Amino acid sequence: MKKNFSRILIAFILGVTFTIQSCNNEDSFIDTSSSSVENLSKASSADVPVKSEVIATFDSSALLNLKNKLQKYGVDVSSFQLDKLKASNEPTSKIIPSVKVIKVTTKTAHPNRLGGLIDVSGVLLLPPRTVISDLTKYRIIVATPPTYTNNKTAPSNLFKDVNLPDNDFLAYWTLHASNGFIVFVPDYPGFGESYRQCQHPYLDSKSMVNSTLDLLNAAKLTLSGEGYRYKTDLIVTGYSLGGFVAASIGRKIETTPSLGLSVNLLLTGGTPCNLKQIADIVRNSEKTQHTYFLTYGLWGYKQNAYPNINIRDFLKEPYASTSLSYFDGTHWDIEVNAYFSQYPKEMYTEKFIKDLDTDPSLAYMNDILHENSVTPWVNKCRFIMTHGVSDVSVYYQNAYDFSVQQKKFGGNVTFISTEGDHIIALVPYLNKATFYTALYK
Repeated sequence: MKKNFSRILIAFILGVTFTIQSCNNEDSFIDTSSSSVENLSKASSADVPVKSEVIATFDSSALLNLKNKLQKYGVDVSSFQLDKLKASNEPTSKIIPSVKVIKVTTKTAHPNRLGGLIDVSGVLLLPPRTVISDLTKYRIIVATPPTYTNNKTAPSNLFKDVNLPDNDFLAYWTLHASNGFIVFVPDYPGFGESYRQCQHPYLDSKSMVNSTLDLLNAAKLTLSGEGYRYKTDLIVTGYSLGGFVAASIGRKIETTPSLGLSVNLLLTGGTPCNLKQIADIVRNSEKTQHTYFLTYGLWGYKQNAYPNINIRDFLKEPYASTSLSYFDGTHWDIEVNAYFSQYPKEMYTEKFIKDLDTDPSLAYMNDILHENSVTPWVNKCRFIMTHGVSDVSVYYQNAYDFSVQQKKFGGNVTFISTEGDHIIALVPYLNKATFYTALYK
């Protein structure tokens, strides 16, 4: 009896010690040695440092606020068991941080593909450490965010500048971390630490996949430094642009065994797949919800991997001369969308609208769109796609057609039609994420 009591007492003391260390480690900084570089993705053979620092903590009161916020938005948060957390009216001194946010920074290949490097960053959302958690292997969720245009809304900046993120996607995944997952959310190239180092390579699958995998390897090094153990198989998920990146990452991992990575669940929502098909739908539409998406991609290509693009072949004035300034990282999404006409014929040249498939001088754009599209593969992971039936931004038919092609190719995918347009359909995607990630915890 005395021996059992002693063991319990020791376990309790160690648990309190680890929890206190986790709460007080506000200024942690990891700079890995060059010997760790071989663990990074093969984007560069140079010695690549990995840095990390705690930028925010979420106590029980903040997590309860996030839960309430998401519930008002329509997200089903009933499965997030926060009942054991202290009430929000208790003194702050009695509230132990439950989720720690660590900014991770490393290097990745410049999206212009000329061999240079840029800084790149992202955030790790970590559950609290205790004796029990030190014996646990956590599932890592790679959650790639939707489109954003302002550097202030890069995940690492949102968490650092606003302790309670004004972003439903990030709020949702923060709650997931409190439920016992390790969640990794990348900043996209051109934002966060790479702000002003490159133009955001929007819809450039190669650049966005490589940077995310480099960051993921850096995140794993950080996790080891923080004392967290994790499972090998990943959950990869994202919405909108994040769905495009997530699907591209899933395909890359499963078709490249040399990466040494594996995925057990791939879950995407509002996913652009066949970029040529989307361009064709836009060219033949009277009106769209987010007309700027194609122009964002056009400038991302032009300023990085495809400098020979002639912008005036595709955009009318004043867009050809002035639209790049709206993608400099200082404008909010709503502001950008308001600048661009919702009517494609007012934005795009007649040459682009009518002659993309017949004019030899435009043929290279079809090649670019095909090169960066998500193409079918024989997937081993469980693959779930959700899409709003009223989506006229990232068109429903595009995603549905991809799911059909994936099955014909020999892969497998579950396609779930949901209510709403591109914005509203985020909620059912999050609700499906709650259900499916629980199966793979």
